[in-house]
Amino acid sequence: MQHCLKPLQRLERGRLLGIGLLCMTALVAPHAVRADTLAANTSTPLSPLPPMGFNNWARFMCVPQAPLDGQDRSHYSFQDFMTDQGRALVSSGLAKAGYKTVVVDDCWMERDHDGQLYGASHWSSPRHGGSTQPGFARDLSPYVAELHRMGLLAGVYNTSGALTCERVPSGEAGHQEADAKKFVGWGVDFLKLDNCGAPETSLEGLFGQMGHALGDATRESTRKILFDESGPAEFGPTDPLKYQSMEWVRGLGQMWRVAPDVATTRLDAQGHPMDDPWVVHDPARASLDGVYQAYTDTVALSRYVGPGNWNDADQLLLGDNGLTTAEERSQMGLWSIMGAPLVLSADVRQMAHTPNDPHFAQSLSILNNSRVLAIDQDPLGAGGYSVLRDNPSNDSGTDIALKPLADGGFAFLVLNKNAQPADYALPMSRLGVEARHCGLTLTNVWTGDISHVRADTTLQLHIDGHDNAMFRVAPAACAALKPVGQITTVQASFGRAPLCLDATKGSRVMTANCSASPAQQWVMPPTSAEGPIHNAAFAGKCLELDTTTGLVQMAACHSGRAEQTFRYHLNGTLTAGGACLDVAGAAVTAPGERIMTARCIDWRVSEIFSAPHHGSPPQ
Repeated sequence: MQHCLKPLQRLERGRLLGIGLLCMTALVAPHAVRADTLAANTSTPLSPLPPMGFNNWARFMCVPQAPLDGQDRSHYSFQDFMTDQGRALVSSGLAKAGYKTVVVDDCWMERDHDGQLYGASHWSSPRHGGSTQPGFARDLSPYVAELHRMGLLAGVYNTSGALTCERVPSGEAGHQEADAKKFVGWGVDFLKLDNCGAPETSLEGLFGQMGHALGDATRESTRKILFDESGPAEFGPTDPLKYQSMEWVRGLGQMWRVAPDVATTRLDAQGHPMDDPWVVHDPARASLDGVYQAYTDTVALSRYVGPGNWNDADQLLLGDNGLTTAEERSQMGLWSIMGAPLVLSADVRQMAHTPNDPHFAQSLSILNNSRVLAIDQDPLGAGGYSVLRDNPSNDSGTDIALKPLADGGFAFLVLNKNAQPADYALPMSRLGVEARHCGLTLTNVWTGDISHVRADTTLQLHIDGHDNAMFRVAPAACAALKPVGQITTVQASFGRAPLCLDATKGSRVMTANCSASPAQQWVMPPTSAEGPIHNAAFAGKCLELDTTTGLVQMAACHSGRAEQTFRYHLNGTLTAGGACLDVAGAAVTAPGERIMTARCIDWRVSEIFSAPHHGSPPQ
């Protein structure tokens, strides 16, 4: 049955302007995505949805804090502080919204002379000096039980080597089995395992030992421990070990960090921000990502996302971390489009204590927004992919990302990277929507306003600086969604824009700085099966991989031709006719390099690409 709909309303952010009367039809079936897989840390599936919660690291690290009531801080322990953050999650309504896992990061622990792991007596960091403030009780059972009584889950941190990142000599190396049993005895629900204190070449073995130890320790327990691995974050985008690690982490746990720590702002002596956590340009902080840079690093690996398999883009900075409200809205939207874990690092005590503060009220509203949470927590578990990056700069131009949803619809986000407001015209066809006269229903995620457009419409958007327009599109039987967007190489380094495959010359497919050119708009096969790859600039032509000459070009489409029948694999390779797409000379970081045909070689970075997809590509 069709339902005729009223003209569009004017929307507050990302508003749509003046589109007429349309008709809607029935729903379509959702796209397939791979099922949850078992991992070494548990004999049962865990985390079918992205985890949500709180971690103290980005906002507080190991720096002792004061109680909000003005009492003597010398008696305020690390354990009190973490418990208070848990209480604030409950009183602010964040726990009810899903933020339930309270993870204490580095410096909570110490080892006795017998090697047993206990709560540290003082809140201190060997790397930055000691403290006289108390830390945790030796036995974490009462602390964990208190969080459980509040309806929360308890998480702890450690590292794979001997020393933690703050140089606490309490790492897991050699202690995996004993510590796993202790975590079970305390009732711990979540373990974050970092990379510090161990050589890169030993990480797979050390993480494997921890994953299996958790599995053995929880085999007879009804309480399982989610395993958050930082393995892939150790390796830069041009390191083959990066992509090899993306394979082994999936068999050990449920989520994994893929890039550097996200940066919070620093204040000078006068209390003024020294840098911008939205985009970090400080060379002295090269090991940190700004929020947008963390998105760039994480969306490149969206093909690995699925139920029980989550790319961790690091912590949400909403609250008191130096982001504007627009930037907080954008981080929340980008993380949700990617299907990333939503782990907040801010002073939730302050947010709960002063809910009428204008900025905190906005932060809580964004964090509690049920429409954006539904996109992040969508049961299909698809990773959102990049449709468009029209400028290689981190702080100018526009990005578009899209995520397929379980109901057969999809969500998309248009990000204004400029510091100033901008107008943007978005043809729905740019998103891969096919059907000229089909009616679509769009819900503005931030305002809740509902709009009705035709599939051949161009949306006219006005977006504030560093803000975004984010919409959920209801499924419609008359409209098909193809995976359309840019195909990109690996990045030159963390936080750097990738290069795009460009077919401008037709007979030569080259690497180029990403732009809005139609020659960079690729149409992938409609499902994860094999099929041709089209380009918006070349009607009737298909990407062809010539195994005889080694050339890659646009050529007249021939149904079933092996050289034009591509498969996109989970490891990032694009294959046809038994060969791989490859950047000539392995110069993946230089624009103007020709794309060639090559023999497939495991983990060869010049053969690894990020491309649009429905859910997860095949192995």
